[in-house]
Amino acid sequence: MYVKKIGEHVAEKFNISIAKKLKLEPGPQRINVQFKINKKGEVVNVLAKASHPKLEKEAIRVVKSLPTMEPGMQKGKVVNVLYALPILFKI
Repeated sequence: MYVKKIGEHVAEKFNISIAKKLKLEPGPQRINVQFKINKKGEVVNVLAKASHPKLEKEAIRVVKSLPTMEPGMQKGKVVNVLYALPILFKI
């Protein structure tokens, strides 16, 4: 459920015009984002890897704008959850 909502949030908030302004090679683009949902449900430790630093910055901005979530549970205890999120789009 969260994966779908996270994807919808990113699709809605990501500014694709940044990629177009950078004049990157036409075709598919990929940004790999990693982040953690902490025990309070907050997004922390956001990292991104892309073909251009401006794309990384935009991906980090969008992921940090995610609302507070319900934290993960394991064996009845609240735990941090690590997410890996690929952002894919075409130019």
